[in-house]
Order: sequence, then structure tokens, then C-alpha cells
Amino acid sequence: MNKSRSLVVIIAALVLFAFLLSLISFGQSSQGSQNSSTNKAGTPPPSEGSPTNKSDTQPAPRSIMPPAQTQDFSKNKWDIPADADKTKNPVAVTEESVAKGKELFMTKDKGNCIFCHGETGAGNKENLPQLRRVPADLSDKERMPKISDGEIFWKITKGIPGIMPSREKQLTEEERWHVVNFVRSLSATDFANN
Repeated sequence: MNKSRSLVVIIAALVLFAFLLSLISFGQSSQGSQNSSTNKAGTPPPSEGSPTNKSDTQPAPRSIMPPAQTQDFSKNKWDIPADADKTKNPVAVTEESVAKGKELFMTKDKGNCIFCHGETGAGNKENLPQLRRVPADLSDKERMPKISDGEIFWKITKGIPGIMPSREKQLTEEERWHVVNFVRSLSATDFANN
């Protein structure tokens, strides 16, 4: 019985010794990596026998940052200038203009309006899960006649932060007016009133 107890004590001592060695080894490798990062910064490591301060032997405390908060864009609204509705469309509504507007509306590297509004302007149901909110129905025959060409142009130009991208840089001014003409065709509104 005495021999088995002695054997248990010896095994426990060996396990404890191995554990301590791994802790010491881990501490030295951490200190070595700190010293090497210090060397990269141009500060020499302390020489043997020289006094070291506490910051040289202990790792710097980690700062714990709260997780980045995501901004809620879903409630962003249009910030339309009061005179936007007074801006008249300088591009005549022709079949050619509507066709150009449609092409820009559908093209990914230009308007890419199709991604949110879909081909008919009623919304791209396939992409709704990826959007922050349901896009406006550009085919709405009651709502669209109440919006002027100038307002549509302004919305295409400036967008809504986090909701609808601005197309000021992707589309020229004339191209944006062609898109306005195409958008009007989606609801078959009376172009003469705008």
C-alpha cells in the first residue's frame, strides 16, 4: 500500500512539474514576442543584469472594445429641397429617351435601379431580404402622378443614405433625366403635367 501511495505522489509531482514548465515556457515565448516587437520599434531589449521595469516583463493590458454598433438606416427619409419639385425636365419624353432610361435603369454598373425596384418598378421580390426596407413602387398609378419630375430627378441624384444609393457619379445629368422619363412610363402617368 505504501508503494502505491508513493507512486501516486511521484506521478502527481511530475504532472505539476510539467505544468509549471509549460507555464514558464509560455511566459518566455510571450516575453520574447514582446521583445521582438519592441526591437522592431527600435528600442533595444534590456541587457542581462540590467534592471527592468514592470512594463518590460508583463504584457500590456488589452483594451476591451464594445462590439461595433450598426447604424439603423431603415428610418432614414428623403431630405428633399423645397424647390426640387419646381425643376423642369429638360429632356423631351420620346421613345428614344424612355428606351435610354430603361437601359440605364436595368444596367448594373450605371443605374442598377432594377436591384431594388425590379423590372416593373413594383419591387424586386427576390432581393427584398437583402434590403433595409421595401422600395417605393414606381408603378403605383395613384402615388406617382403626385411626384414631380424634379423630385424624381433629385431622388435619383441624391438617394437616401444607407437605403438608396446616389447616382450622381454613375449617371450624367442627362442620363438621370432619361431614367426619370422611363420611371414615368412604369406608372403610365401623364408626362405633360410635369
